[in-house]
Amino acid sequence: MSATTDQPTAADKLREALALYPASTAAELAEISGLSRATITKQLTILKEAGDAGATEGDRNGRRGRPASRWTLIGQTERPRLRPGELDGLVLGHVRELDAPVSPNAVGKALDRSAGAVANCMARLTKAGQLNQTSSKPRRYELA
Repeated sequence: MSATTDQPTAADKLREALALYPASTAAELAEISGLSRATITKQLTILKEAGDAGATEGDRNGRRGRPASRWTLIGQTERPRLRPGELDGLVLGHVRELDAPVSPNAVGKALDRSAGAVANCMARLTKAGQLNQTSSKPRRYELA
């Protein structure tokens, strides 16, 4: 996250997407993260040069031209991908176990999930009326 705002940077969004969806193409990462393809390409180059991400050549799948590279964070252990909406259940279950308001970072650590993904999930659950945001800085949530 940027030091001056609570908004995740492009690099944060890309790392979150790579953590949740390893072995994805740049086009897939752009769709997942909501960033432009140019921004994804630039950030992947930065991560690769820093040794934080690597790429393998993808399959052609009957298509002509060069196959798309599949990107993964270096040192990332494989864990099963969550299905759409599955993180919501995990977050709600964890918050139910607690008696005090909790931050997305704490929930992310407890669930071994990206703090950014958990923050987005908690914001979505707040809009749905399942959580209440008790403070904005730092962001903390409790059951509704």
